[in-house]
Amino acid sequence: LVGNHEPEGPMGAGEKPCTGQASAVFVIGLVAGTGCVIFSKTLFELKSEGLNGELLPFKPQVFQSWLMFFGMLFALPMYLGTEWLRARKARHDPALKAAMDAEPPVTVKTLLMLGLPAVFDLLSVLLMVAGLMHISASIWMLLRGGGIVFVALMKQFALGDRLTPAMWWGVGFIALAVTMVGFSPMLAEAPAPSKGDAAPAADSSGPLAGIALTIAGTFCQSLQYVYEEKVMAGDVQAPPWLLIGMEGFFGTLLCTLVVYPIAQIAPGPDHGVVESLPNTLLQIEHSQAIQQMALGFCVLVFILNSFSVLVTFMLSSVWHAILDNFRPITIWMCNLYIFHATDGAHGESWNSGSYLQLLGLGVMLYGTAVYNGSVKLPWSPDGENLLGSELFGGAASRMASPALARSPLLTGARLSPLGGAMATSPYAQAGRPALPLADPLLPAGR
Repeated sequence: LVGNHEPEGPMGAGEKPCTGQASAVFVIGLVAGTGCVIFSKTLFELKSEGLNGELLPFKPQVFQSWLMFFGMLFALPMYLGTEWLRARKARHDPALKAAMDAEPPVTVKTLLMLGLPAVFDLLSVLLMVAGLMHISASIWMLLRGGGIVFVALMKQFALGDRLTPAMWWGVGFIALAVTMVGFSPMLAEAPAPSKGDAAPAADSSGPLAGIALTIAGTFCQSLQYVYEEKVMAGDVQAPPWLLIGMEGFFGTLLCTLVVYPIAQIAPGPDHGVVESLPNTLLQIEHSQAIQQMALGFCVLVFILNSFSVLVTFMLSSVWHAILDNFRPITIWMCNLYIFHATDGAHGESWNSGSYLQLLGLGVMLYGTAVYNGSVKLPWSPDGENLLGSELFGGAASRMASPALARSPLLTGARLSPLGGAMATSPYAQAGRPALPLADPLLPAGR
């Protein structure tokens, strides 16, 4: 697919046309991204019979994190399949065979190094999933968008990528939006019990805890970005689906062998521990709805991660930014509809805090547009360009904000999903000053 759209300019900076295939990828990516968050939140709103024989809320945050990483595992068959197709095509294509021979090999060291970012990702996922238990899905998604503030700070002070004044204005608007969205649950009235004593549309027991956990998770994601950019970007060159699959492998392994054992002994609200695995398994066994939602969530994670690769390499950066910025809107709209369709059993209602949330959404979209250069501030000097300027080698996209939230290992990789010519992401940066590289598997100083 990607081989049909050769990147224009250095490192794929040109804007690709939006073909029928790219449009389909865009729609599927939007649906899967929206569905992932809605399924995840709905799982926390279900009830099932637990160890004490009573109907209990289903709130296993570790299980959901494990399920997400397990869904990412299926990117490995995608990687093996595409490599098989390329190898088969290379038998009759000398140019492709020569290109494949010139590609850096995937070694054991490469695979082991891919496990290190999974530690940051695991921590961020655990925190954000725990945060989702306490706040609505739309607020959670908007707070995640505030992660650009942390990444911008990291780029300025840790990576040495100087931001322009207009970019700082954009960061300021986004920080203001996060503050507004964070305060919106405090203005919401307490949710009324739904028919049949179903779970309320949003867990109002601890919105402050949910906000704090979600913001902490976005901060951990920014640490992952800096680690990948500063330590690994020059050492690890692996295909995107291998990156995602190995992250899923190590995340599943860490959840199973480290996080779950700790959750079984650490004091908590689930039968005396943080998360009781026997109680979780029993609740899954007793509820067909939980089984269906868990399976759907796992499948959507696989689809989202698979198509996120295609979106990164097939669509122009403009459409990529639209996809990222539109997800909070579709999630909110879908949850408002679900609330009315289920008589308040699921989804989220429109309340007095929703007006502030809506205003925060507008400020965040405006701040993102200011940051990435699609909207010019009235007091900005004419001709000021952001990440597309010579400061960043002229290769980065005009729509920069999505790139900040993406793994440098993914955006810097090359992809050929169905064989043929390799293509680069529109977010790959050319002419960027070399960063000091270190091998995290060796002792310091060597």
